[in-house]
This record gives sequence, structure tokens and C-alpha cells, in this order.
Amino acid sequence: MARVARLKISEQDAWYHLHSRVAGRRGEYGLSEGASTRRLIEIIRHFSAIYFCEVAAFSVMGNHYHLVVKFDAARAVSREVLRSRARLMYPGTVPQLRVSGWSEDEWEHYRQRLFDVSEYMRNIQSAFARWYNRVYERRGRFWADRFKSVLLEDKRAVLDCMLYVELNAVRAGLVERPEEWRGSSIYLRELGKDSWLAPLGNFLDRGSGKKALVEFRERLYYRGNVPTKPGQAAISQRVLDTEIARGFDTRGMYRKRLGYFVDGLAIGSEQFIRDQIARMRDEGRYLRRKHPISQLGGVHLSLREQRSTAVVF
Repeated sequence: MARVARLKISEQDAWYHLHSRVAGRRGEYGLSEGASTRRLIEIIRHFSAIYFCEVAAFSVMGNHYHLVVKFDAARAVSREVLRSRARLMYPGTVPQLRVSGWSEDEWEHYRQRLFDVSEYMRNIQSAFARWYNRVYERRGRFWADRFKSVLLEDKRAVLDCMLYVELNAVRAGLVERPEEWRGSSIYLRELGKDSWLAPLGNFLDRGSGKKALVEFRERLYYRGNVPTKPGQAAISQRVLDTEIARGFDTRGMYRKRLGYFVDGLAIGSEQFIRDQIARMRDEGRYLRRKHPISQLGGVHLSLREQRSTAVVF
């Protein structure tokens, strides 16, 4: 079956869940070393300062990673701003001499590139692959296939996807608490090293700063306490009870693995999904689906179904 083209929006701000896996045999975990995790996070942070985007959550696992990121709507940008970002992207004297000779068309191409999620991911993944192959004296392709992307409609979809991403290490049975995973954004938020991440207050009800972090942790712990599928790890009742004693008062919602956050193509309201279907059908890119797929009893709708149905309680 021919692969479906990505959903990308340039005329307005757009949130995406991005997901990519490492190439290799089963049991090979190229991202599991602490140095690899730290380097990938450094690269994500670096290119997030160059592109017109903002990261809300990430999780670097052994053989894959997740990003929840917002891209700004494409707009006019001053040459001064473009030059400052080009200096970050192309450090060193020789690259800067090359950039100084760019034509108007080349500067316009560069401006457009800085609003493109595909270019952003290409930079992140190629930079990490070069570093990894050099450090570990390795050759060949590092990443498997192309990265996956899911378009997120609104704040609710973004927040739910952030929780999904932060719980990856718990679901894998690697840690008891999500903030113990050093390859996660919640780990940085707990340490107060999240100045480059989107403020949690943008997605929650309790204001900003510490209050927002408390609310986010409450949601995270209640969500993580419920196994996503039979036999899968979850936050223990003992750990949850400890957090409840500290004042948690929100309730989790989801019982099963939310696979549509990875494979759904787009997530949001019925009208939003219908608009995406109509646009893709008009462009001849997506002819199979005519109606949105209900998830969680209608809490979300997606463009693609998942194999197991999520249940709300």
C-alpha cells in the first residue's frame, strides 16, 4: 500500500506528535546509553532554538523517541533574525562566508525551511546519526524508515499526548515514577531545567510555575496508574497513594494503549478531522477514509483507527 503523505499546516500554528525508531535487529537499543540520550536531547534543544517551534514534551527510549512540538504559522521574518538563526545552524567561519553570499531566493528558501517540521526532523536525525556513527565507529543508516507525525488539533489533544509521551518509560517497566526517566521532559521540569520547553501553564488550569507542575504530575500519576494493556507496567498503587497523600485530587481517564497518538495522522474534533479528510481527498492523497474514527467514546477523533479500542471510565 502506498504511504500516506504527511499532514502539515503552514497557514496557522500547528501541534504535532513526532515519533521515530532506530534501525537494527530486535534487541539493539542505540539510544539506551546515557551519552546518546543526552546528545539527542541537546540536538533537539539546539534545532528548536533555530526553527520557529516550541517543544512541549519528549521521551527518549532505547530504540525510539517521541516529541510533542508546536510549529508557528509561516510569516515574514527580518533578515537580521534569519542571519542570527543561520549563525546557530552553520557555526564557523567557512559556513558563515558561504551564507553571507546567499541570494534573495536562497534567503527566502531558508525562511520557508524554518517553518517546516520535516526539515526540522531531518536536521535532528541527520545530526544525531552523524554523531553516533562517529563516536561508536559505526556505518550505515541509523534511523528506520521515515519518522511518523500526527497532527494535534487543540489544547486537549496536546495535553493528552504529552501525558502519553511522558509515561513511555513507566509503561515499559523501566522506572516506577515518570520523572525518574532521564530521557524525558518531566525529568527536566522536575529539575527546573525546562526554560526551553513550552510552559505547562499553557495547557492547564492552575496558572503557571509550580502550580502547573503539580497539576500536570497529578494527571500523569493517575493516568499512569492504569495499565494500558494486560501485563504492561503501570505506576503502582503504593506510589500513587504517596502522591495522593501530598494533595493530588484529579482522576485519570484511560485504560488502554492510545495507539492513535502514533498512527492517527490527525487528532481533534469531528469537524477538524472531516476538514483534513476533505483536503487530502481533494489533493488525491487519501482516498480510503471518508469519516472520522471515534476514540475514547468520542473524546477524540482521528483519521486512522487503532487495533484495540481505548476505553474511558
